[in-house]
Amino acid sequence: MKKLPEKDFKLIYQKVPRVTVDMVIKDSRGILLIKRGIKPDIGKWHLPGGTVLYKEKAIDTLKRVAKEETGLQIRVKKFLGAFEYRKWKEPGYGHIISLVFLVEPIGGSLKGNARIAGEILKFFKMLPRNIILDQKKILQGKLIK
Repeated sequence: MKKLPEKDFKLIYQKVPRVTVDMVIKDSRGILLIKRGIKPDIGKWHLPGGTVLYKEKAIDTLKRVAKEETGLQIRVKKFLGAFEYRKWKEPGYGHIISLVFLVEPIGGSLKGNARIAGEILKFFKMLPRNIILDQKKILQGKLIK
């Protein structure tokens, strides 16, 4: 799947909702979060996630994003619901509808990606204080079901 150039991406998603996935990667160590190294919300913890590309199945997006952002291979356990981001801070990203899944790691090597999300990854048993508020709402189950 080919990603849109940034200029086209922003132009389109200023006018229509964007479909994304967020994943709750959970195992015996807790829930995996990434410390953001990119705008917006640099330095805050968040769930791995990303945009569903044209003609890409949501499940394939989960696997691609998990590999790109965490270095992990995952297995989908359950669809948790949808979440709407309606007040995204970054211009050009507008209204986001995210499909949220519970997944488990099944392979790969844990490694962040500074260019895409952030280099620092950590499993948490309790949510950190410095987490993006919308991500906290997802983890508290405030989803459209």
